[in-house]
Amino acid sequence: MRRIGARFLGLGFIGYPIVSPAAIAMSSEITAGWWVPLSIVMSVVPGLMLVVASSRSGTRWLGPLALGTWCAYLGTVGLWFLAWDGSTLSDSAGNAQWMIAFCGMPSMVLMLVHPGLAALSLLTSSGLAHVSSQMGRFGHLTADLPFEVLWSFVFTSVFLAVVLVAIRTGRTLDETQEDTYRSAANAAAATAREAEKARFDAIVHDRVIASLLAVRTGRPDERLAEQARSALDELECVPDRYDAAPVSASEALRRIRSAAAGISERIDVQVVAIESPGEAGDHVEYPFDVVAAIVEAMSEALRNVMRHAGRGADCGVIVQLAPDALNMAVVDNGEGFDPEAIGPGRLGIAVSIRGRMARVDGGHAQISSHPGRGTTVQIGWTRP
Repeated sequence: MRRIGARFLGLGFIGYPIVSPAAIAMSSEITAGWWVPLSIVMSVVPGLMLVVASSRSGTRWLGPLALGTWCAYLGTVGLWFLAWDGSTLSDSAGNAQWMIAFCGMPSMVLMLVHPGLAALSLLTSSGLAHVSSQMGRFGHLTADLPFEVLWSFVFTSVFLAVVLVAIRTGRTLDETQEDTYRSAANAAAATAREAEKARFDAIVHDRVIASLLAVRTGRPDERLAEQARSALDELECVPDRYDAAPVSASEALRRIRSAAAGISERIDVQVVAIESPGEAGDHVEYPFDVVAAIVEAMSEALRNVMRHAGRGADCGVIVQLAPDALNMAVVDNGEGFDPEAIGPGRLGIAVSIRGRMARVDGGHAQISSHPGRGTTVQIGWTRP
């Protein structure tokens, strides 16, 4: 939202000289020849910088650029007093200071980063602009100056309030999203615990208690002994239910391709290190939990690409199958980001990728990214 706001305001700085030729002509009548071209440049250049910078990811550039825009405006209006030749407009209703038309624009840019500075900017910019305008119209300050400054301040404050509400709404949405992710993770964990408890309770009720109730004095029935052994075996398997049969390399590759296609048909999956999934891949097997963790971590990385890399970003998955290792890289050429700037509430990387692979013996995950240079997520497992 800050980037979109900066882009919109930058176009405003560029557009004001285009729609103000009459006011610019009036200002040129009472100022030195160098001031009008300078004032146009000092309006257009900050606007261009805002538009160009808004295409970059992140907003670290916004604070310094907003301060620079305000200083450029104040400096240009201040130079008007040096360029003024002391005469006044023939029509006192005209515009002696054409830049008065957008005296609130620098404060709107500052509102994207600091509301307090925005209010100060509005007061100083509008005050200086109206002083120069009255000097050029009348040759002196009139009693209307406070009312003109107040009107400019109140009028522009409406737009500043709109910007402030938009920024706060975006921040609230970010916080709500983080809370939702956290709640969803807690709910999923609670559901998994309840499901496991329900399975355990069912075995205890249907097998263990039934076997105990069937016990009678005397020599036990051999079938009852077998039933008891079976119940004990099933109880031992409950905690390890997810340690299912090993997965062959060809089956692991099929699951990887299926998960990638389920997220987007445009994702290309390339395989290296084995000749044929149907031949060399049949005798290579990986633990079930390893394949499940890698597929889920890859899916989260691909979902992040779809959400954050940008509309035109390309993405590919490179899979390396080896007898004692299973590695992959999810690569995109999107907008990228700063991994160190990710907040603790963002569960996608911390929990769904790094955390998931850390829970697998021999698993690892690494994220490499830079703003504007895409992202590479390396996921892998090496047999202990």
